[in-house]
Amino acid sequence: MKKNKRIISAALAASMLLPCFATAAVSANAVVVSDENSVSAGDYDLMDNIQDGVILHCFNWKYNDIKAELDNIAEAGFTTIQTSPAQPGSGTGTWWWLYQPLGFYIGTSELGTKAELESLCKEAENYGIKVIVDVVANHLAGDHSRIEDDLKPSKYWHTFGGGIDWKNRWQVTHGEIGMPDIATENSYVQQKVGNYMQELKSVGVDGVRWDAAKHIGVPSEGDDFWSSVTKYGLYNYGEILGGPDDRASGNEDIMKEYTDYITVTDSNYGKALRDSFNSGDAPDSSGNWCDRGISSDKLIYWAESHDTWSNNKDWGYSNDMSQNVIDRAYAVAASQNEVTALYFSRPSSKIKDDIKIGEKGSTHFTSSEVAEVNKFHNAMNGKADCYKKSNDCSVITRKDGGAVIVKGSGSGKVSVENGGGYAKPGTYVDRISGNTFTVTASSISGQVGSSGIAVIYEEENPKPRVSVTPGSSTYETETYTLTLNTTNATSSQYSVDGGKYQSFSNGTKITIGAGLAYGTKTTINVKASNANGSADKTYIYTKVDPTLTQKIYFDNSSYNWSNIYAYIYSDAVSNAKWPGEKMTLDSSTGYYVIEVSDSLANGAVIFSDGTNSASKRYPADSKPGLNLNGTTKIFKANHTFEDYYPPVPTQSTTAQPTTAKPTTAQPTTAQPTTTAQPTTSPAESVLIGDTNQDGKITINDVTGIQLYINETITFNQKQKIAADVDEDGSVDIRDATYIMLYIANQPSSEAKVGQYTGGIAPTQPTTVKPTTQPTTAPTPTTQPTTSSVSDKYTMTFTDNYNWGNVNCYYWSDSNTKMTSWPGKSMTKSTTNELGQSVYTIDIPSDATYVIFNNGSSQTVDIPVTGSAKFYISGSSNGKYTVKN
Repeated sequence: MKKNKRIISAALAASMLLPCFATAAVSANAVVVSDENSVSAGDYDLMDNIQDGVILHCFNWKYNDIKAELDNIAEAGFTTIQTSPAQPGSGTGTWWWLYQPLGFYIGTSELGTKAELESLCKEAENYGIKVIVDVVANHLAGDHSRIEDDLKPSKYWHTFGGGIDWKNRWQVTHGEIGMPDIATENSYVQQKVGNYMQELKSVGVDGVRWDAAKHIGVPSEGDDFWSSVTKYGLYNYGEILGGPDDRASGNEDIMKEYTDYITVTDSNYGKALRDSFNSGDAPDSSGNWCDRGISSDKLIYWAESHDTWSNNKDWGYSNDMSQNVIDRAYAVAASQNEVTALYFSRPSSKIKDDIKIGEKGSTHFTSSEVAEVNKFHNAMNGKADCYKKSNDCSVITRKDGGAVIVKGSGSGKVSVENGGGYAKPGTYVDRISGNTFTVTASSISGQVGSSGIAVIYEEENPKPRVSVTPGSSTYETETYTLTLNTTNATSSQYSVDGGKYQSFSNGTKITIGAGLAYGTKTTINVKASNANGSADKTYIYTKVDPTLTQKIYFDNSSYNWSNIYAYIYSDAVSNAKWPGEKMTLDSSTGYYVIEVSDSLANGAVIFSDGTNSASKRYPADSKPGLNLNGTTKIFKANHTFEDYYPPVPTQSTTAQPTTAKPTTAQPTTAQPTTTAQPTTSPAESVLIGDTNQDGKITINDVTGIQLYINETITFNQKQKIAADVDEDGSVDIRDATYIMLYIANQPSSEAKVGQYTGGIAPTQPTTVKPTTQPTTAPTPTTQPTTSSVSDKYTMTFTDNYNWGNVNCYYWSDSNTKMTSWPGKSMTKSTTNELGQSVYTIDIPSDATYVIFNNGSSQTVDIPVTGSAKFYISGSSNGKYTVKN
């Protein structure tokens, strides 16, 4: 019966806090964060158990969509979320297929996979949020050819058929409601369902909503199903529309028997609430089943459910009622003591067959009129209630607490009864409108705002709250406006990208994104404090190119395939016949890439070399699920799919030098002070310290290292080279510190920050011509009479790039025409112990530079020194290595 006081640290990597330099825009309070909202020390004041809190019904939502909204759900005061059925449905698309399942186990559907459900449960636990899963146990799919084989025998099924007399209880529990009725009294059926309960519990599910519970019998009717399946420590509630049958009275004992095992819905009360407010009148009753002897702590109230919304004009429909009518009804339901209440996230469509599985519903649950009622529910936990209809308002008062006032229609001034004298006398501020209310021992007066709902109470020892609206997200505009929210705080501050904290007040707006490159992440930290505690949260926003073609990248580093194919498919179409379309190597990233059409953006993909597969299917054992939605993702070597933002090329990728080299020896008098080099920087040239590859070294590069160390983002090979500024083979906090020193004009001799490596710097020195030309031909430099080296070198190239064919382009300062681009083909000599191809070629001993390439992609310019040359491409620490 107590509130959740879970404290979660926001410091994901406290040991990584950086020193603060006066001239560097870095705060000593900077925190390494993930792409998701960090769960901070802020206390959401949720309840410890489901019955004491309120439930958000995320009808048809994908598990990952729910996961992304957890911060907003907790902020809105919901202790529990409810998902649609996790069992495998007998079809896809329309929502009701999930209510015709194929068996009792966690399946894969448009909602997501078993792993994604488990991930949702794990993340929800961090917020103190519980997870309920809808379970269909009264029946399975009508087509028995596809259900679990062991449940096909007729002994597991009732044979009465349809045509139920709804006042006949036996027919209600044995008749068909569109699908054959399973024999729940059978011990093997109970065992199957019990196993499913244990499977749900094993992935972190906290509770079960039993669909069509009234159609499953109770022990007095010879069915011990409920005692068998509710013994696993889960919260259980059952959907009972109307009553156990359609008798006006006489079935109270059956209802009480249900509550020996499960909480039950008071559907008739929900209908009375919404019908009253829809007609502009406050309801007379405070309940239905509670007035008939059912304990309030065994009841669930709602203003509407998925049945009242999604079944066209079927029983108790609500989809032609406004959201405000439903909100008023919910305010009455959720402000009472002991009962829990369910708030329904409305789908975008009202038409039964147009409501689809996997489509995220309304987020109106975040509105103040809903959230403040929820917080009142939680704050008043355990305080007795009193319901009064007064001056056409519903007034719910709580003993030694506050009150919720709901007008039958409209808004404006009210003077209503303080039922039981429960609300404490005093002056209050309505938490929805901000209007002032006065409470005496007998009355409550004030002005109800435009929502028609007022919430007044004095919070005991209120803790500060802080948030940003919208939460972590992507944006496609040049700039993005955020609203900073804070309540109950004596001090509120925010920081952008680890910069200096600045004070803000509730409702302050800030703008991010101006001038940022696409793919740039902006981190917003907000914190608040008062005498009772503190709150600290982190949000991340990513700027996305609206014109960017959605693509999939493939990291081939652990597969080393010569060819990579991507077979992308959905139920109706694929990108090509098996093995799919051949991917191409993107030389700027080192990854293979393929564009994905809109028709396949939510399909599944299998990567292969035509024979071997990198994954059975992504997402694993499911389709659809790529969820690209105009974005780009990468399939990493560790079999994970991640968002990916390819770096914008800052270097020319021209393969050959654009300035011709001298073709004859230069005079010995007045030689150039510098040696002429190719003036086009090869694609692999790297500016040390420039981790985001924007051509500059700024504090953003430090942030990139922090995110990389925390495994929030990934680096390609060039980024790893740029980040390892001390060249010790690892990217760590020392590298970030060296970059900060460089920015602060205090460079360290131990670091290479600001230098180029792996190629020629973009700006090259020009050749200085002799100031005085000789009048006679220069005397050739005396050469040794015998050569100290052989007249050729053998070059060895280990093909970690998996090019499949390799050329060697070589030249010298004095002879740039030794070869023409792309050079001479190398010979495959062997395969090393890692399965990588090794190529060799003999080149003249006077060649001073080489470039290895496959005709399109290339290495850096490699100086040739010594006689034995071994070049290993893309070694494990991200550096290029030449071994003599």
